[in-house]
Amino acid sequence: MKSWIWMLMLAMCFVGQAAAQTKGVKLVCRSDDPFVFCTQGCKDQDKNWIPVDPISATWVAVPGYCLFPSPTPCCAGPVCLQAWTPTAITALAQYQSVCPQAKKQGKWTGQQRPENVPFAH
Repeated sequence: MKSWIWMLMLAMCFVGQAAAQTKGVKLVCRSDDPFVFCTQGCKDQDKNWIPVDPISATWVAVPGYCLFPSPTPCCAGPVCLQAWTPTAITALAQYQSVCPQAKKQGKWTGQQRPENVPFAH
């Protein structure tokens, strides 16, 4: 009987830890819209990376930007790639931690593009 109590307590610890990881995360891009953020990433000057698969948290760097998050330009000989913005660096970390929690990717069913509902973001 005591072993069941310990197993239940252990399970409750994991549930609490998982709940704590999803609460209180305000996304730095896309007006805190997780669907648009996880499928499109950031926009404008903060679009330094592009989501490939939100569930596995895979991404690629936008051509012309450093191939990895870097606050300084990446140079190899005469070729220099642009530095990432601080927002893009933070957003990538959020993408890698928040988006895989969905477990599977949903489809957009609205009549307008998702980044335009309820306003452009």
